[in-house]
Amino acid sequence: MEYTNSVKTHRINVDGAEIQVFDWPAAKAGAPSLLLVHGYRANAHWWDAIVEALRGKFRIILPEFSGMGGSDCRESYRSNQGAIDVAGVIQGLDLQLDWVIAHSWGGHQMAKVVRMMPERFARLVMVDSFFMVNVDEEIPAGAAIGNTREYLDKEDAIARFRTSPRQPIPEPIRRDLADKSLRRRGDAWAWSYDPGLPVLTPEPDDEALLKKLPVISHYLLAGQSPVVGPVRAERIAALAKCETYQIIPDGHHHLMLDSPAQMLGVLHDLNGFMPE
Repeated sequence: MEYTNSVKTHRINVDGAEIQVFDWPAAKAGAPSLLLVHGYRANAHWWDAIVEALRGKFRIILPEFSGMGGSDCRESYRSNQGAIDVAGVIQGLDLQLDWVIAHSWGGHQMAKVVRMMPERFARLVMVDSFFMVNVDEEIPAGAAIGNTREYLDKEDAIARFRTSPRQPIPEPIRRDLADKSLRRRGDAWAWSYDPGLPVLTPEPDDEALLKKLPVISHYLLAGQSPVVGPVRAERIAALAKCETYQIIPDGHHHLMLDSPAQMLGVLHDLNGFMPE
């Protein structure tokens, strides 16, 4: 999906770094607001299929974390940098959010934001988000150090693009996302994330983070995900007292890329999601 004149672009300064935010207006006054939050080393275009299906029905706000997409890089990143970035965007745009849908690491960071400013949120949907909880289930390997390679040939870069973790994606979607995830670096092409982003490590206090989460929450598990298994997902949903816990059996970790229709079906069925 190409971002046209229908979307506003904001640059919000958060602790010295400008955070890029895309903002689609709703077609009707009084429509609900929806914040979409991407995962680690990702960018706004992960959400293209969902934005295309929902724009006009909601005011859609889509920030990109520092060091990712079109946002500024930092000299160093804190463990809760994503939460700090999003909280700064919410304050900068004075947002009151009816719905938040957050993927992977973005869901973990949003649980922190909800703790920081619970009065700003009504409902949170966590999509295949990993939390370090007390279950007998293997901990997945952390995301590898980012690809620092530069490509002289853009087509070569697009051909080599894979998500982390790797998964099947329809080829037109994979190519389009790859194309939109590249940026110029001198005479070469590089991926649109800071290669200096830290390697993710599990945090020991996630049970406390999730207990009595002060927002109506939902958890959506990708059935084929190597990131979160069903035992862990059930524990996360129980701790957060999620209103719903659902699984897309054939979906992989990046659900919006391989299973957007199924994901939209789950969202449509959530109590109060679709505007009248």
